[in-house]
Amino acid sequence: MIERLHESSGKNIGFRLAGKLTEADYLNALSPEIEKSIKEFTHINVLLLVENFKGWTVGGAWEDFMLGPKFREVEKLAVVVDETWDEWMTWLFRFFSTLTGIKLKFFKKERLQEAWDWIKSEEKEK
Repeated sequence: MIERLHESSGKNIGFRLAGKLTEADYLNALSPEIEKSIKEFTHINVLLLVENFKGWTVGGAWEDFMLGPKFREVEKLAVVVDETWDEWMTWLFRFFSTLTGIKLKFFKKERLQEAWDWIKSEEKEK
């Protein structure tokens, strides 16, 4: 299941990802919201709250792969995880952020507000 978080505003959008992700989750929830935000703001920040993650269906994995190029317009990606998070996923996200240039930070679930504060901040590059 993928659902947009109500704390989303402007170019800062968040999603809750839970259970096993399907093709329909991407096509009906994540992809349209990402595309709409990119069209409106050009560059966006994304927060993913990952709870009780169980992986992807085959169609879900494909849609996740197909969404990848759209993430070139993402400046910051905050990944908020619970105790079910597997460390191999951290490696996968870091590899993806290296390829795309996305600023990436991980947060534990109890630090959700800190994750929102980070993606909404307008930090200056050195």
